[in-house]
Amino acid sequence: MFGGDKTTKQGLVLLTLSWFLPSLKPCAHSSTCIEPRKIHEVFFFLAIYLISIGTGGHKPSLESFGADQFDDNHIEERRQKMSFFNWWNCGLCSGLILGVTLIVYVQDHVNWGVADIILTCVMTFSLLIFVIGSKFYRYRIPNGSPLTPMLQVVVAAISKRKLPHPSNPTQLYEVSKAEGNNGRLLAHTKKLK
Repeated sequence: MFGGDKTTKQGLVLLTLSWFLPSLKPCAHSSTCIEPRKIHEVFFFLAIYLISIGTGGHKPSLESFGADQFDDNHIEERRQKMSFFNWWNCGLCSGLILGVTLIVYVQDHVNWGVADIILTCVMTFSLLIFVIGSKFYRYRIPNGSPLTPMLQVVVAAISKRKLPHPSNPTQLYEVSKAEGNNGRLLAHTKKLK
């Protein structure tokens, strides 16, 4: 997760440099550019790919890492977890709105370089906050391979696909809370069989 943030930041720095360094600009001297120089294309696309790879590396894990900071067995932390997700969505939507309004406005009316500097500064600030808080985070230690339980479920589902479904939920196999995944059990439903 941390590496994805760094990769995104590196991509943003390269994108900013491709605008401001004269040797990396699309055209040497003219304001209208018919065909960009190869060095600019290389730096520009390298920056875009680094941003994409970095974002893909850390975005999927951020929400679940945030959820791991709260214990579901404590009522107060369960409330804090709901509040976390409310603020998470608020921040995500606010960032999207600012990205498609303010940043696009700066790109159109000032220049791309200034917009890139703003994005790089915001990313640096968020990475700094993440690093400062890292000693306070709760880290869950993985127990075994995550693929093993999924494969067990697939094998059990295929081998038991012809068995009739019991009408009484008490006849279903239940894992005890001590054996279960931190005491979290799925509720029974009549919709999926």
